[in-house]
Amino acid sequence: MRRVKNFSEKSESIPNVFRTAHPDKLPAVTLRKVTWRLIPFLFVLYVIAWLDRVNVGFAGLQMNADLGFSSTVFGFGSGIFFLGYCLFEIPSNIILERVGARLWIARIMVTWGLISAGLMIVRTPAVFYLLRFLLGAAEAGFFPGVIYYLSLWYPTAHRARAIAAFMTAVPVTGLIGGPLSGALLDLDGIYGLAGWQWLFLLEGLPAIVLGASVIFYLDERPETTQWLAPEERDWLVDTLAAERRTWPLRPDIRVALTDVGVWRLGIIFLLVATGFYGYSFWAPLVIRSITGLSNFKVGLVLGAISAVTIIGMLLNSYHSDRTNERPIHIAVPLLVMAVGLIGCALLHNPVFAIIALALVPLGHCASYGPFWSMPTQFFTGPAAAAGIALVTMIANVGSFAGPTLIGVLKARTGTHTEAFLLLGGLAVIASLLALRTSPARASSSTQPT
Repeated sequence: MRRVKNFSEKSESIPNVFRTAHPDKLPAVTLRKVTWRLIPFLFVLYVIAWLDRVNVGFAGLQMNADLGFSSTVFGFGSGIFFLGYCLFEIPSNIILERVGARLWIARIMVTWGLISAGLMIVRTPAVFYLLRFLLGAAEAGFFPGVIYYLSLWYPTAHRARAIAAFMTAVPVTGLIGGPLSGALLDLDGIYGLAGWQWLFLLEGLPAIVLGASVIFYLDERPETTQWLAPEERDWLVDTLAAERRTWPLRPDIRVALTDVGVWRLGIIFLLVATGFYGYSFWAPLVIRSITGLSNFKVGLVLGAISAVTIIGMLLNSYHSDRTNERPIHIAVPLLVMAVGLIGCALLHNPVFAIIALALVPLGHCASYGPFWSMPTQFFTGPAAAAGIALVTMIANVGSFAGPTLIGVLKARTGTHTEAFLLLGGLAVIASLLALRTSPARASSSTQPT
């Protein structure tokens, strides 16, 4: 109660007109300031991260033919990114919690930008595998680090919307990244570089520049910020502290890494990440094989799919926060994703097949906000950082498996049908598991004995 008392004492300095005429506006004003300060900047960082992660799908439109890469080589090289990501996920997020988000996110971005641009030198499968693995190791900790960072700034009731706004970077990257990557491939031959080399170079450099700006822009915690008024800062600090006292949160890293609820969340996203990243890396090739469109027009199709995805993503997260319900808001979108994967495998009409394909990112991304708001409700401090990283690490096993699985099955069968049917089935299982997941259920396993 000490923080509440301090806030009450400090609130005497608030102008009377604000305290009497607008006593209910302080939370909204404060959170609006936090959102406008943090979300646009973090959103741009994630756009760059996602672009550098999946642009190999567009590069493959030229690179595979230029370098003689088979479907198996390309699928394994695309997916091995997540092997490096998995190995360094938890250590990276624990370090971020200890040294601070500014320094560690800056380090992550500069490193991955250099490696991403370095993919332009690829000539052999071995170098392709190595650089994709190193790219994953370099980026490890960025996404779970930002999720943990947002939990330090947003109360639980507002967290799904904040996370969803940040994660709209995923479909927005498709909206702008598809046409951009398609256009960069058309630079083929300029100054002796292939189009895919220009793509890696020009999409890797922004991470280096933006990474350096992180140190100067981000604040570590609300307690240290100068851009909130004193009463706004005190309200936010008090609210978050009161919430941590209300939830049965535990700070022990070992408890977080062995919690049943955290592992359940990880398994759910392992299953759906297998399908989504299979989609992400192979979608350009699948669309071109279905339609015969040019590289640039393939990018436009993916851009249109991303525009629809953004709308579904924001609406589902907003409704989840308004109703304070998570499992159904996760399970239904994942079922939509499953329908899309199965439909793409069974439908032969190009228009219907692309509509089905569009359901994959729509369903997957719509589940983001409700899903990623849940791990931060289980633990606090280092345990929260470790728990979020564990969920991401488990999920990224599927991220590695998806592209690799599609590559192997396509090489054996000559089509994507069997792979997409399998991935759709995994999404159905994930949807059913999501219905059995809730913060109350998970946190009960962490109650002190």
